Amino acid sequence: MLNWMGTQKTADGMALLREPHDVISGLPVDDPVAAAVQITEALDAINCADSMTLEERYDDICLLDAATVDHTRSLLREYLQTSRQTKQRESDLWNGAYNCWNELATAYVLCVQHYAADPAAAAGFRKPARVSVGRAMRALRRQLHWLRLRYAAPAPSIWMGLANLYSYIEPENIDEEMLIYPGETSTIKREFLKVLLQSVISTDNLQPPAQDLATFIVSRHASHFVLSRTPGAGCTHAFDLKNPRVPALLSRAPEANAERIYIGAGAAVDALCTALAYIEDTGKTPPELGFTYPIDLEFLTPVLSQIHRDWSGKPAERAHERQKTNARLTVVPGFDHIVAVLEHVEEDPFDFTEKSNAESWLANDVSEGGFGAVIPAVNADWVSVGNVAGIENQATGDWAVGMVRRVERLDGGQQQIGVQVLSRSAQAVRVMREDYAEEPLRITQRMPMDKAVLLTANPAEQAEIELLVADPLRYDDETSVHMSFGDRVLALQLLNVVEKTDACARVRFTVDKVES
Repeated sequence: MLNWMGTQKTADGMALLREPHDVISGLPVDDPVAAAVQITEALDAINCADSMTLEERYDDICLLDAATVDHTRSLLREYLQTSRQTKQRESDLWNGAYNCWNELATAYVLCVQHYAADPAAAAGFRKPARVSVGRAMRALRRQLHWLRLRYAAPAPSIWMGLANLYSYIEPENIDEEMLIYPGETSTIKREFLKVLLQSVISTDNLQPPAQDLATFIVSRHASHFVLSRTPGAGCTHAFDLKNPRVPALLSRAPEANAERIYIGAGAAVDALCTALAYIEDTGKTPPELGFTYPIDLEFLTPVLSQIHRDWSGKPAERAHERQKTNARLTVVPGFDHIVAVLEHVEEDPFDFTEKSNAESWLANDVSEGGFGAVIPAVNADWVSVGNVAGIENQATGDWAVGMVRRVERLDGGQQQIGVQVLSRSAQAVRVMREDYAEEPLRITQRMPMDKAVLLTANPAEQAEIELLVADPLRYDDETSVHMSFGDRVLALQLLNVVEKTDACARVRFTVDKVES
């Protein structure tokens, strides 16, 4: 039997076999991690068993598959909605979901393998075999989704399983509609392309909730995707069935023994362009996207823009040339620690007490706009796309502020981090609103001072400046803001919020006047 997933199951699980109804009835309703583990164990027992008929195997898997939905959805909801987990809880959530989808994919692949080994003996299983192919591809996509949430490289078994499933089914009509799940129809081609077109979306700049949104956008536009044995219209990437890995842009030369198929988002590229134009013109959510709940356009628009760029086959070019180097950096995590260390440096640059939370990173490439570094995962549980960090130039003692734009998990427990530098001469400042409580008397009330980080050099000489603030909602475009730095005060007016994360926001102000 073909080893389609890159792993081999052995017949040692019979003792663990339980009736699916018994497993499902015993699942804890308030502990999705434990429920996912129990479903995974039940699937593993089925996958290891060699005495079940194909029909028995398929029926039991379908029952457990149906029970998986609510529990894995709960795992995903907690993973996305809690911005900071303990390392153990993050690991429990991630492993619970990923292992469950991995075992489910294997289960459906084994059904297909059993059928492929003797189609004549299982002639009545043709339709369930096709459904098994589609569901296996769906489970592989869920695995890919969870790997991307952790910024990990896709497992080779995903590409191997996907390539073998497609190669097996391709001689048949891959556009044939089938009832893949109750109330949902799909095709083999659509499920196959969902995995591939999701994989070509870069995770740079996408935090986990934005990645989850991207998954929804993929499903919404899947009917537009194109697939061809030749590089036809709408094709931007190629997938190698003999050497399966992440799809490559067509500009990349194939391997000598490659068996390429060509894919692309097709009309979905124009559909996204139309959606972005609708947002710009109306300030509203495009109805064709099908959202059944309100969504923040400041959250939606950058995600659509990135998907549009990646599906167009035109990845963003680097704004600055990178140079390979090895440089030791002192890094402090998060807004609060950045403010604390900057305030301390101003008072006493030789006092290192505020660096107790600092980490030492080794940068391996740098440019004018940022740097890349490889760091051990054990030191980086706070590191995720969108988090800010303070970076000390050990040669000059100056502090820069950067934002994590890319995280890639490597083998051996390390992570490759890409950081954009927002400012190379950051300063701790205080800001306060000025509200005119009684306009005729010009009596002003200045609110309590907030901590902020000044990102712009020589602010008194600039028409506009940028600040890093904890809460952008405290400021509006109708209220003056006063910024105190050193012995000077600047009167500011809110211009716009450049970007915001869970912990802070970059905000742009115009400089109205400089007060001494």
